[in-house]
Amino acid sequence: MRQLANQFSCDIVIATLPAPKDDFIGLDGKIHLATGGEPPLLVRHRYAFEAFADDKARGMNGYANHWQVVEDVRKRLSPIMRLEAEEIGLIGNASEGIVKVLSSVDWRFGDNVVTSDCDYASGRYALASLARQGVEVRMVSTRGWRIDVDDLLDHCDERTRVLYISQVNAMTGQLIDIEPLSRALAASSVILLLDASHALGAVSVRGDLADFTVSSCYKFALGIHEGIFAWNRTRRPNFEPFGVGWAAANPGDTPDRFQRKEGAKRVEFGNAGHLGAYLMRESLDYLGRYGTGAVTEHIQALCCRMIDGMTALNLDVMTPIAPGEQAGNAAFVCDNPTAIVAKAEADGIYVWGDNGRVRASAHVFTTKADVDVFLEKLPRYLAFKQD
Repeated sequence: MRQLANQFSCDIVIATLPAPKDDFIGLDGKIHLATGGEPPLLVRHRYAFEAFADDKARGMNGYANHWQVVEDVRKRLSPIMRLEAEEIGLIGNASEGIVKVLSSVDWRFGDNVVTSDCDYASGRYALASLARQGVEVRMVSTRGWRIDVDDLLDHCDERTRVLYISQVNAMTGQLIDIEPLSRALAASSVILLLDASHALGAVSVRGDLADFTVSSCYKFALGIHEGIFAWNRTRRPNFEPFGVGWAAANPGDTPDRFQRKEGAKRVEFGNAGHLGAYLMRESLDYLGRYGTGAVTEHIQALCCRMIDGMTALNLDVMTPIAPGEQAGNAAFVCDNPTAIVAKAEADGIYVWGDNGRVRASAHVFTTKADVDVFLEKLPRYLAFKQD
């Protein structure tokens, strides 16, 4: 059942990087380093909007085609996430997926859950909400800004039920090696819940190594504000989330009876995001022209270039410099990030600033010249911040 996993490394590259900026909406005359927050949409998304609108006007046949596009997206995501198409669902957002996983657990007083105190709020808050059920929430401190997977594992014991981790940390940009976590937890009852929101479209997503994987669609995957849910049935055969909807089940013998659908369709309680599916199909096809390996190599090189430039300015750089621990985001500590964002935007440069840090992101359309212009102007932005 896992033969699809090997297809991920067999990218058929038909285009070279960087991608043309005129393939994207709104990049004319701009330097866009804010993909970790919001990337631009593709020009070809305009045609996807039109296709969706045309189908929406065609009654039942058009509605049926909406669902066919959803199936097309599952099939495209399958080799990317190293799972079967049936194990992938389209949902409202990644946070929804996290809660659906947690809802499937029969919690007992004294159970515990583990995550990093630097991981994304969606996971931290969802785990913290379990405290009312007598669940101990173990927030593991970083070493400096770096998450050490051994520290996470050291906080697991026989009462640990879930470990939540982002493959690429949204705060710092650290790319986490999931394999040690997966191996260590494989023989245990601990659910490994992977958040791939900053990984999908940037690096190889290791859905095959986790029990469940969630992701937003609107970052490096170049989609809109919807989510992806993946259930690794080989690693976690049983999964029954709390709640059900008409799209997630088949009718039983009586009006009060139903059977949950097989695979990840059981998390799609109602209509999947049909418009988002039309757009995501275009995004995945576009990114597939370059190949995941080439995208990763491109953005890692630019990310390291940004880290070097930030370090040369004596900034407190949050992103690891160790080889292979970067994806598309580079970040530094800043006590007034909105000032940096505003000053950069006045120069036609988009970066992201919140939570006490400034984050600059590279994606397929980012060039070395883009990075160098930002780094050249950054000292002036820093001086402005201090005025």
